[in-house]
Amino acid sequence: MSSADRWLTSWNLDPVVLGAIGVALVLTMRGDPRLRRQRLAGCGLMGLLWVSPLCAASASLLSVRMAHHMITMLLLAPALALGWPKVRIGDPIGWAVLAALALTAWFVPAAYSFAWDWTAGYWLLQLAMLGTAWQFWATWFDPATQTKPLVMTAAPALLAMVMGFVGALLTFAPRPLFAEHIFTTVLFDVSPLWDQQLAGLVMWTTGMVPMVLLAFVHLRSVAIASAAGARG
Repeated sequence: MSSADRWLTSWNLDPVVLGAIGVALVLTMRGDPRLRRQRLAGCGLMGLLWVSPLCAASASLLSVRMAHHMITMLLLAPALALGWPKVRIGDPIGWAVLAALALTAWFVPAAYSFAWDWTAGYWLLQLAMLGTAWQFWATWFDPATQTKPLVMTAAPALLAMVMGFVGALLTFAPRPLFAEHIFTTVLFDVSPLWDQQLAGLVMWTTGMVPMVLLAFVHLRSVAIASAAGARG
C-alpha cells in the first residue's frame, strides 16, 4: 500500500474524541425523541469529521481540509442547531461576523502553523469555528429571526462575502501559502499550489455559492413583500 493510500485505513481512535461523541450519543438517546434524528445526524457527522479517514486526509491536503471545514460549518453546525434548538444566544449577524473570523483564522499562515504544531491549537480553532457556526445557525433558525427578512438575508450574505474573499486569496495566490503542505501533497501526485487552488474552489462551490443562494432566496422574499406593500 502506498503512502498516499494509507489514509484510507487511518481511523482516529483518540479516546477523548470517541468519548465526546459517545457523550453526545447518550444525550441524544436520552433526549427529546422528536429531535433524535437531527442529533443522530450531528453525531454521525462528528464521526465522519474526526474519526473517519477524512480526518487523516485533511492533514495531507489543504483541499480536503477545506471540505472538512465546509462540512463542519454547513452540515454539522446546522444539525446541532436543529438538534438542540434551545442552545442559542445573541443574533445571527453577530455570529456571522464571529464565524467569518473563525474561518478566516484558519488560513492565516501563522495560525495554521499553530494548529498544525499543537493539538490544543487545532482544537481551539476547530471548536471556535464549530461553536460560532452552531450559534449562527441556531439564531438564524430562531422563529424570532424569521420575522426579520433583512437579517435573514444579511447574515448569510456576510458569510458568503468572506468565503468569496478567502477562496479568491487561495485560488489566485501565485505561490503556496502553507509550508506544512509543501511535502504532504507530493504523496498524492499533486503540487502544493494546485492543492491550494482546489481548496479555494471548494470554498467557492460548497461554501460561498450555497450561502449566496440562501441570501438571494430571502432577498427575493423581501422584494416580494415590499412590492405587495406598495400595491396595497
